[in-house]
Amino acid sequence: MFNTKLVTFLRSFSRSDLAQFRKYLDSPFFNEKEELLKLFDVLGSVELLNEKTAKDFEKTALWERLFPNLPYDDVRFRRLCSDLLRLAMDFMAYNQYTSSPATGQVFLLHALAGTHLEKHFDGVLRQAELLQEKAGYRDADFHYLSYMLHRRRHEHLEHVSPRKAAFDPIEKADYHLDCYYFAKKLEHYCDALGYSNIVSETAEVALFPNFLKYLEDSPYLAEPVVNAWYLIAQMMLHPDETHFFQAMKNLLEKQASNFQPKELQTLFIHSMNYCIDTKINHGREDYLGELFSLYRIALDREIIFDNGELNPHHYKNIITISLQIKELAWAENFIRDFTSRLPKSDQENALNFNLAHVYYYQKKYDQVIELLQEVEYQNITYSLGSRMLLMRTYFEQREDLALHSVLDSYSIFIRRNRLISKDTKNQYLNMLRFTRKLFMLAPFDKKGIEKTLVEIENCKSLTSKKWLLEKAAELVGKSPNK
Repeated sequence: MFNTKLVTFLRSFSRSDLAQFRKYLDSPFFNEKEELLKLFDVLGSVELLNEKTAKDFEKTALWERLFPNLPYDDVRFRRLCSDLLRLAMDFMAYNQYTSSPATGQVFLLHALAGTHLEKHFDGVLRQAELLQEKAGYRDADFHYLSYMLHRRRHEHLEHVSPRKAAFDPIEKADYHLDCYYFAKKLEHYCDALGYSNIVSETAEVALFPNFLKYLEDSPYLAEPVVNAWYLIAQMMLHPDETHFFQAMKNLLEKQASNFQPKELQTLFIHSMNYCIDTKINHGREDYLGELFSLYRIALDREIIFDNGELNPHHYKNIITISLQIKELAWAENFIRDFTSRLPKSDQENALNFNLAHVYYYQKKYDQVIELLQEVEYQNITYSLGSRMLLMRTYFEQREDLALHSVLDSYSIFIRRNRLISKDTKNQYLNMLRFTRKLFMLAPFDKKGIEKTLVEIENCKSLTSKKWLLEKAAELVGKSPNK
């Protein structure tokens, strides 16, 4: 099958991108070879650009469609593919260039700076500044473009009238350059700190002496982007000084409009990881509420959406946290309001499974079972999660036969599934063993209950440990010897 770098690259294009790229190829300004447009059309006509519906075609078959009356020439065909790939990459770069109108104005100013076209220069400069203002962002890119604009203004004044060149443009250029430098230096430093928590190696990011102290006494912290990365750095360096986190949360809530979506997501993830890694994972369950608060800010500001779609990972986390802090009504409303914002392929299963989860917490066990019957086991997450929820539901209902049937089928599924690692299998099998044991214990068997409770606490390889401890504690409470 013909599957080259060209085809792989073009498959990354959206339908809209492909339509725009064809127009690009059809323009003599960008492409003077009609053969390349024809090759693109041939690739589309045999559905090679769609991985899901791609047909098997060899190079010779494609050549025959391009040049029916010519013998196959491998060198020429490879050159055509290489040329089309180069144009596709040029098209991507062109799209990136035009995605920020102010960027084009900066390059135009560079061209005009060495001329005496003052009115033209001033007009373009005003337009560029208006575009900057209209964009509404005051992130690192804003400061870099502002630096470039003021720098070009300074260069133009020097060219037109060197003796009358004002200090104002060079001072503003220098300020914005500093803002860009500090923002990016802090971002790199935070990335390095983050990596050091995951891998053994440490990225070397050189900071001048007393770097953070210098920023504290500078005017640059008034800039949202510098302040944001400064706060993230302080959160990572001093996790016990929680005022940095509170300030960061306040910044995300009130100044989100100053950041572009990608950077805003990164700042949010750093803040979320602070809650999880330095607090919740060390027993600070009160930070579940803080994490929930962060997620509500992220929903309100659409921080965790990509092209209008809600990330399924965040969707699941939001529901899990809201249930843990007993925000049951909120969780139910969230599911009904936001499931439609998931990718379409995830919506039906997500609705049924997560609504069943809410109903379990609300003790509406019949509705749990009814909804779980609608869940399709498309992937390992739903397969494990649905069986887990069904098992817990039958446990709560004291449904003897149904519970043992689920425990048996669950155990067989885990043992036979090759996608589950050995360690994970042990965690789940231990969970099933303790669930069966707790269910079979009699309320008056105080010694048996306490022994099982100790076994659960001491078990190192165990999933759903918190739930099992809760069920064991309930049995202790029910014991007549208590």
